[in-house]
Order: sequence, then C-alpha cells, then structure tokens
Amino acid sequence: MIFHILVNQMTTLFLSLNLLTTLTFDSEIESYLYGGSSEEMFFQVTGNNKTLAMRPKTEGSFSNLMVITQNRKYYFDLKYDKANPHQFIEVKDGVMNHALTKKMKTPDFEILEGDNSILFMNLKSTEVEVNGIKVKHQEYFSKGVPIIKDGRRILN
Repeated sequence: MIFHILVNQMTTLFLSLNLLTTLTFDSEIESYLYGGSSEEMFFQVTGNNKTLAMRPKTEGSFSNLMVITQNRKYYFDLKYDKANPHQFIEVKDGVMNHALTKKMKTPDFEILEGDNSILFMNLKSTEVEVNGIKVKHQEYFSKGVPIIKDGRRILN
C-alpha cells in the first residue's frame, strides 16, 4: 500500500498485536520519536535504514509517532484495529493535484482523487472533522491514508 503524505499532515496507522507493520521511506530514517513508553510498542529500523518496523505489545490506545528522514518529517497517530490493520506501507511525498476523478460520493460529502492527493468536499452546511481537520467546504488530504470523518473510518 502506498501513502502519498502531504507536508505536515497527521496520518493514522492502524496496528494489530499479531501483525508487524512496516513504513518504508524514500530516504534514510535519521530518527523516530514515540510519545508513549517502550512497554507499549516494539520498533526497529531495518532495510538500509529506510524501513521502520513496529508492532504493539498491548491492546489499547497509543501515542503518536514522528519519523524524521533525511528529506522530511512525518507524523503518525497510532491506533489499535484487530480487524483491519495496516501491514506494508510505502511512504511517498504527496502533492496537491488538480486533475482529479470521483472516488466516492454521498449526500454529505464527495471525495475526488488525484495521483498524489485527494480532495474532500463537504456538501453539508455545517463543518465536519476529517483526519483531525475542520472542513467547512473542501480540503486536500494525503492519498492512500485512512480518511476518518467524525471519528469513523470511511476510506482505507
């Protein structure tokens, strides 16, 4: 799975106790910072220092993770999901696309997709929260990452 991550956007990763999740970057990992304790999560840098492997040691809620590569910083919100965890993630730098095609449409919202980003369009008159951002009309998000609207996973 490929995540095209836009600059300074928080990305949710869903983890499970029985699966290792890997994040592979285009450039070497210089460091990573996890906000929780070492008793909660296993981490190991592998693959020519371009891959970070992780697995939770316990169920429950986790802190966030920042990965610093030679080229950029990436922010992740780690969540437990036994049913639909992420496994092998290739992390690419995203850019806001203007050539978009329709990905999903409901009476409340529409999602348009480009090569490296998606555009979330709020069709309601009140703002909604998408991936921690209040969206009044429309907002760009990283492509490939989970889209969480008002606390519910609607895509990926």
